[in-house]
Amino acid sequence: MAIINRTPDSFYDQGATFDDKAAMDAVDRAIDEGADIIDIGGVKAGPGIEVDAAEEIRRTVSFVEAVRQRHDSIIISVDTWRHEVGEKVCQAGADVLNDAWGGTDPALADVAAQFGVGLVCTHAGGHTPRTRPHRVTYD
Repeated sequence: MAIINRTPDSFYDQGATFDDKAAMDAVDRAIDEGADIIDIGGVKAGPGIEVDAAEEIRRTVSFVEAVRQRHDSIIISVDTWRHEVGEKVCQAGADVLNDAWGGTDPALADVAAQFGVGLVCTHAGGHTPRTRPHRVTYD
């Protein structure tokens, strides 16, 4: 799996794949190196500037479409916790919804079922998206 961050403020790559060409070059390189799955994220996982659903859609949907056109057999995963984004990226060709926030938007599971795509759901201890749920404790 290769992760392509479509964010200008990624903690990992500091926005290196925010630009469309750089992002597609990274996809091509990852596939050439053996990646079976491309995971596309439109919002920085940690704290930072507010990114609403419309902006997340703008950052991801057309890129999902472009990856699907260029690499029709690659598995495309999109990292989102929002059902509105999930619906749009599934329409664009995503195969998996990757919810790193553990179901904070329960309608995302409905979207996955509607489109027949996979759903990865990480448990973050009920924390609000984009907080730092380190050392989650359970009762």
